[in-house]
Amino acid sequence: PPPTHTHTAMSRLPYSYVGVPLGKRAFAKVTVEVFVDFFCPFSAKCAPVLFQLAELEDVAVRVIPYPQPWHFEGGLIATAFNTILRNEKTEAAVKYYAALMKAYPKFAEEGKKMSADAILKLAYALREGISDMKEKDFMEGIHDHESPGVVRQLKNQIKYGRTNSIHETPTFKVNGLVTNASSSWDLAKWKEFLAPLLS
Repeated sequence: PPPTHTHTAMSRLPYSYVGVPLGKRAFAKVTVEVFVDFFCPFSAKCAPVLFQLAELEDVAVRVIPYPQPWHFEGGLIATAFNTILRNEKTEAAVKYYAALMKAYPKFAEEGKKMSADAILKLAYALREGISDMKEKDFMEGIHDHESPGVVRQLKNQIKYGRTNSIHETPTFKVNGLVTNASSSWDLAKWKEFLAPLLS
């Protein structure tokens, strides 16, 4: 876990670069940043391709949780993700991201009928085989307002998105600029799109 800061000004700064790398590289010749909402069907749709994209040479892919205000459930799942990210290694957080996105159909079908506690219990169950966190620690971690805690982490992710005028999810940035890439693209389309930057 990152060190605890007590200085007020420092507490407002992210303790690491915002975003979680999906592959071996945090940054590369081409860095693709993707703002995702865990309750967004299009964010879930592009997840498998993002993992393929992260395997390409000279390409790095980073995902940034960015729950939409109209997706109440998305904010809960984002805090669950950040709890794992806060308490485990990046590799575990990446596996948890994949598990959450794979579970989107279940969240979509049942989430709107579930209480906040029930949604968080479902999110906790998905960490099986990824994290050994006890349920009590997981639930308490979600409400961690200390810096650099889970809530502060989500605030930084949201601030990063707003700073870049992000509205819809997923939104893709390539080397720092928002692009018109689509969640419907397959790996071949991404390769075609990025070819001029990789030549």
